[in-house]
Amino acid sequence: MRSLFILILLINMSFARDFVYFLPKDGYKAEKKMSYLFSHAHESIKIAIYSFTNKKFLKAIKIAAKKGIKVTIIADYSSNKDQRHYSIVPILRKLRNVKVKFLNGTGKRYKGIMHIKMFIVDDRVVGFGSANYTYSAFHNNYEILYINDDWTFTRKFVKIFDELYKD
Repeated sequence: MRSLFILILLINMSFARDFVYFLPKDGYKAEKKMSYLFSHAHESIKIAIYSFTNKKFLKAIKIAAKKGIKVTIIADYSSNKDQRHYSIVPILRKLRNVKVKFLNGTGKRYKGIMHIKMFIVDDRVVGFGSANYTYSAFHNNYEILYINDDWTFTRKFVKIFDELYKD
């Protein structure tokens, strides 16, 4: 049984894919890839983000939530009250199957703002980089986004996300 597990793991690692997007040059491709991953999730979407205003991602997450996909978002506390920047987190918070947790720098282990920009789909695909989930980040700013579906790589991010959510 153990050798079968190792064989499956090696096959999975050999087919692992990664994508690197340099924004704004690859902004539309990156936005399309993320929207696809969100709207085609099978079990869960986990997001840790500072600024979230991208309406394409809102649409994709609404599709997923409507299908019963569990969406968990960890956002900076400013996303809950900052109407100047048109945060979509309060909209997402009202959706069925969406849980939102706001971090405000007063956690037990971590002090500071939620500045991570990360998503995890189905605990098997992870994306992270410098880009907030805003139109400007994808189409105006110089940013980077990395997406990887290697299980051994992704599980580290799942662990980090779960720790943050518990804090």
